Amino acid sequence: MSDEPSISIAGTAPKNALVVEKAAPDTEDAAMETTSELALAPVGSPQRSVEGWVIVATGVHEEAREEDLRDLFSDYGKVRNLHLNLDRQTGYVKGYALIEYALQSEAEQAISKASGKKLLGKPLTVDFAFIKDSRNTSRRSRVHDQRDSRRDPRVVAAAKEAANEAVRLARRHAEDRERERSPDRGF
Repeated sequence: MSDEPSISIAGTAPKNALVVEKAAPDTEDAAMETTSELALAPVGSPQRSVEGWVIVATGVHEEAREEDLRDLFSDYGKVRNLHLNLDRQTGYVKGYALIEYALQSEAEQAISKASGKKLLGKPLTVDFAFIKDSRNTSRRSRVHDQRDSRRDPRVVAAAKEAANEAVRLARRHAEDRERERSPDRGF
């Protein structure tokens, strides 16, 4: 065997045969993921909802108005739908908003530029409301992911509620669109 680096490949080699491939030479252009980079990588990729790309903004001030959020998020693209959930008992905002864009690029721009921005003195956290499972087996909400136990339980609860509301809104929107497309049957 030579002194060149090699990699053993597991697979269907003939019995007692070792399959050896030469390792790719190190280059400055080669991007190698380190363990720390993998730990920071997202679990899945963004998932489109029924009608568009939905993002969730948490940390929304309780006295924020829909116009405040629309003004902020319209800087990144055309806001197709904005939902600001209010507490029934107090009438104040529950602390999150759901914003829908038609294009993924608009949603990504809103996430990158609005995260950390202050709205009425409170910093916002913005992310996709839906992600694909890393195994691509099902669609789920990012906020349901309980891997990080260090998160504030109130934030986790608000995020779960936001995700559930996003699912309800997407379903309701799809039902409305279906009703618009279906002919009136007089029932």
